[in-house]
Order: sequence, then structure tokens, then C-alpha cells
Amino acid sequence: MLFKMALRNIRRNRRRSFLAVLSVTLALALVVVLQGLVEGMVDNMIRNGTKNDSGHIRLSAKAYAENIRYSPVQYLVPEPEKLREKLLSHPKWSKEIELVTFRIRFPVLLQYEGNNKAAFGFGGDYRIEKDLLLLEKAMVSGSYLSGQVIEREGHKYREVIIGKKMAEILKIRVGDTFSVMLQGSDYGIRIPRFFVVGIFQTGLNMMDENIFQMDIKDAMDILRTGGGVQEVLVFLKDYKKAPALAKEIQSWLESQEEWREVVAIPWNRAGGIVSMMEQILPIYNLIYFVVTFLGMIIITNIMMMIVLERRREIGILKAMGLKPREVLILFLYEGLMLGMIGSVIGVLMGVLISWPLSIWGIDFSSSLSNMNLPLDSVIRWKITAKSVVGSLVLGLVVATVVSLLPSRLAARMKPVDAIRSV
Repeated sequence: MLFKMALRNIRRNRRRSFLAVLSVTLALALVVVLQGLVEGMVDNMIRNGTKNDSGHIRLSAKAYAENIRYSPVQYLVPEPEKLREKLLSHPKWSKEIELVTFRIRFPVLLQYEGNNKAAFGFGGDYRIEKDLLLLEKAMVSGSYLSGQVIEREGHKYREVIIGKKMAEILKIRVGDTFSVMLQGSDYGIRIPRFFVVGIFQTGLNMMDENIFQMDIKDAMDILRTGGGVQEVLVFLKDYKKAPALAKEIQSWLESQEEWREVVAIPWNRAGGIVSMMEQILPIYNLIYFVVTFLGMIIITNIMMMIVLERRREIGILKAMGLKPREVLILFLYEGLMLGMIGSVIGVLMGVLISWPLSIWGIDFSSSLSNMNLPLDSVIRWKITAKSVVGSLVLGLVVATVVSLLPSRLAARMKPVDAIRSV
């Protein structure tokens, strides 16, 4: 009976009900679109940040992890091939692990024909990295690494590929050669020679301007690592399982004599902006609530007007035996119906707007060109069942909250005073 009465009351003033539903619709549509953008950006940053930097789980020497910002080449993981074999042969972990790869990175100052650029040398298995970093597909000039040593005029050169922005700063082209001075893991000074076989453009400023890549064997050789590597990166089928799996791997490492000083760090504790993503999401959840609340505040205003206009009706209903609790429920029903109708339409509208954006995305290259963030230039929205259901629940919760004040006002009215006030 109360539900039917609430539905009839909503139909009484269609224009007023339409305005309330429209306000809620626009608020929820905005929430869904914002949520799709934020989740798309977060997923993009995690995907790029983990594949370019931390992996889903990073295995490294404890001293290296403590000084990772300097990329020291003296602290290494011994016997990486044996470690990879152990990880991939584990009966439980092998079901979760998709890939294990090795990396070495070292800071250098590049100089070429009077041009200087601080950069990072990046050593990785070129056969694995071409599918992981997708640099083979990102080549804009020349070719990808082949693992060969190039001989020119009696000198031996190691193959490297460099980012397009770095090439423009240094004015390097495919076929040019350069040398760098660096310190190996044995503290000895090395001056290796490099031959530029290709130039890549990923759209990530942090890659295109700061990285030159070589094969992991070349990096191990010029740095005299003795077969060790700085990082053993583990990539999982589901990156969300990384924290739990990292704890298991850490316990196992501590029981192994050769890897007792190696630590397993999941991506969300690896440092940098990627590990901050989980901390940022609650802030956005608060923003979604505020947007929804502002959109639904009109329900409070409309229902306050309804309560004042229907004082005599409320007094009569109470005089006929309707209890205060039932009056409260009656007006809560009205607010919830307005909120539910607006939420459903708003969520559907938000999904319809976000759906094409999840396929084609929007090009933010002009905004991201000067930012060292692990973000693709094209951001695609991300729509999930969890976010859609969450938006609907958020709409219903906020509708209940904003309907409480006018509903309690109606429930507290005394029958005689309500009838006399008309």
C-alpha cells in the first residue's frame, strides 16, 4: 500500500519529478564517465609501469632495492637462469606466472657531436622484450635488435636502439656510432662502443626520451656482472595476485642459500607513481560520492516542498491510523524511486557514452608530451561490471541519505497541527 501511494504521489507532479530524475541522471552519467576515465588511466599506468619498470614482482638484491634510484650495478641476483627455472617449475607458482625475464639498467651521460643527454642504458633479452615492451612494432626508423656484434673499420660495436626524442636531442640517426664511459660492477672503467640500428617511438615520454636498449648479454659483458643481473622480473596472468605471491616467493628465497639476500617486491610496493595508484583510488571514490550527492540534493529540495504542501494530507493519514514509521517509509519510498529511476537511466547513459571511448579512446598526446608518466598518449575508458553495479549502489545509498531529512520531518508532524496549518 505504501509503495502504491508513493508511486501515485510521484505521478502527481510530473514536471517536478522529471527535474529530480534529470538531475540524478546527469550526476550518475558523469560519475560513470569519470570512473571509466580514471580506471582506464590507472589500468594504463599499471600496465605500462609494470612492463617498463617493476614487473608484477621484482626480485633483486636487498641492497639494490634500497638504492634503486641510483641503479647500482654492484648488487646483483646470482644465477638468474637457475632462479627462473625454479620459479617456472614450482607446481603452484607456474600456474600463476606468465613470464620471467632479466634486466640491467645503468645511468650514463650520452655525448654526440657536442650534444649531451642524461639517459639510462637498458639491457634485456631482446627476444622477450620485443613482445613485452613492443619496441619492435614501435620502430620508426631502422630495425630492431638482432643480438649480433657489428664490425666496422676494425672496431666492434654493440647494437642499440634509442627513443625518437633522444635521437632528436642528440641528433643521432640510424647508422651512427657513439661511446660512453661507465663503471662496471667490478668498479672498473669501461668505454663500450655502440651502433644505432634503430629508432623507436612508443608514445611514452619516459621511454622515448630517456632509454637506449641493448641485449642483456651485451649489458652483462660491458658491466662485468659475472652472469648476475640487477632484476629478475616476474609477470603474472593476474597482476592483482602479486602481493600474495610475492610473500610466498620471499619465504622460499630466505630458505635458499644462494638467494638469501634476494627480496621479492610486488608492483604496489615497488615505489614510483605506479605503486601510488591504489592510494589514489579512494580519493576518486570520494569525488564520485560528492558529485552524486550534489546531483541528488535536488531530491531533498523537492521533497521538502512536497512535505510542506501535503501537511494536511499527512495529518489526515496520521489521524486515520498511519504510524510515524509508516509515514517515514512512505516518503523514503518516494525519494528512493526518484533516485533509482535517475540512477538507472544515468548509469545506462554513462555506459553508452563510455563504450565508444573504451574502443577508440581520446588522444592526450598534447597534454602528456612534457610529462614523464607511464601513460599511452591515447587513453581508453575502462568499463567493468563492478563499476556499473557500484554506481547504481552509490545512487541508491545517496538517494536514501538525501531523503531522510524530509521524511523524518513528515513523520514527526502531529496530526492536529498538520491539519490546522493548512
